[in-house]
Amino acid sequence: MRNIRKVVAAIGVSVVASLATSSVALAESASGSGATFPQNFLANATVNYNAKTGDNVTYANPGGGSTKGKSDFKAGLTDFGGSDSAVTAAQAASFDWVYVPYVGGAISVAYRLDEIKGATLSLSSTTVNGIFAGLITKWNDSNIAADMRANPAWSNSQKKSDLKGAQAQWQPVGPFAAQVTVSMIPSTLKSVKGKKVEVIDSGTKKAIGTSTVGTKGELALNVKGLNDKSTYEVKVNGKTIAKYKRVVVTLPDKDITVVYRSDGSGTTNNFTNFMKNYANEAWTTNDSFTTAIPGGSSKVASFGSRFQGQSGSANVSNYIADNNGTIGYTEVSFVTDSARAAKGMQSALIKNAAGIYTAPTAAAAASMIGGSTIDAQGFVTFDYKQAKNQTAYPVVAVTYLLGKTAKSAKNAVVADFAKWMINDYGPTAADALGYAPLAGAIKTAALAQAAKINSK
Repeated sequence: MRNIRKVVAAIGVSVVASLATSSVALAESASGSGATFPQNFLANATVNYNAKTGDNVTYANPGGGSTKGKSDFKAGLTDFGGSDSAVTAAQAASFDWVYVPYVGGAISVAYRLDEIKGATLSLSSTTVNGIFAGLITKWNDSNIAADMRANPAWSNSQKKSDLKGAQAQWQPVGPFAAQVTVSMIPSTLKSVKGKKVEVIDSGTKKAIGTSTVGTKGELALNVKGLNDKSTYEVKVNGKTIAKYKRVVVTLPDKDITVVYRSDGSGTTNNFTNFMKNYANEAWTTNDSFTTAIPGGSSKVASFGSRFQGQSGSANVSNYIADNNGTIGYTEVSFVTDSARAAKGMQSALIKNAAGIYTAPTAAAAASMIGGSTIDAQGFVTFDYKQAKNQTAYPVVAVTYLLGKTAKSAKNAVVADFAKWMINDYGPTAADALGYAPLAGAIKTAALAQAAKINSK
């Protein structure tokens, strides 16, 4: 009996060891690099996917920009590429590959201007063009002043949120109403699920808007009956995340410093695409800002220190957060980051085709992307003239995974990762991370593109 028990025990140990070895053998790795626009999304997505599957999908941090993503993929240095812009004929790999759009989001026109004491800038496309083309050089320029007069100005006096990972964006809807959008990162969302969100009139101590935190990381409240006497506190679970008050803004006689991406960037490509198709056709849609701007690199050089190039979304965002008087473009999650927000970094409201100065929320980005088209290759084209779409934020990007169609163990993982981001992770986590999940026809087409990876 003892011998039988020993044999059974030995067999059990052998089976467990065999299963462990088999499990390790089945695990697969896949690496990517490129666009920094989706960096915050991918940093979380890869961790969650690997925990779910046991595989090891990685994405370079920083990714190097869309141009590097394309070149690394073409050279076979990565298993998938990351790009926010189209692949040119010169950039295309010799092997068979496909675009897979997997998430979108808003590009913030981000600034730091301490002199206006937390007020939110409202900017039209004409003014944005003037600033980034180097034609508007001072913060008190008449074009900026005109935009500020056209939209009620509200100031947030609380730079640091009392609830870490929660921020608010205030978008006026006429003189006496506003849409207040509260965003929460995943860990914060989890900690306050089921708790109350309120907008409190500090004068009457009454709530003028309430909601409850659910499963989404972005929540909007519409408030009415506002006045220019009260301060309105935005609270989550009793903690104040912002304090807004109607203000009259005095713009300072101060030089504007423009911060742009110095590397090959899909964020630049999408920003300059907006400029060309919505603001000024003299711009070129390009991964390189100094190539895209009217007048080219020599024009940028002529601006001297008023134009500052930085590599990657994080460095652009850090430069703006650390330097008063700056303005640039970056993915919105870099702006709502608590450390940068505490330094006074904010997102401007941008006037859309319907004439509404709109905040760069996930919902507003999704509204804009929803009015776009996707071609047979899986590439999305934005419609900047959605004159009836009052909820659209006009400066957006869709980011792409570049995948190989050839069959291999690595490509099978890449295909599964892409489908999971589109179908599962994006809809549940994108808005909490500052992004917009794909929906409708674009989501259907994206899943069809993902199915082409590892198919031949």
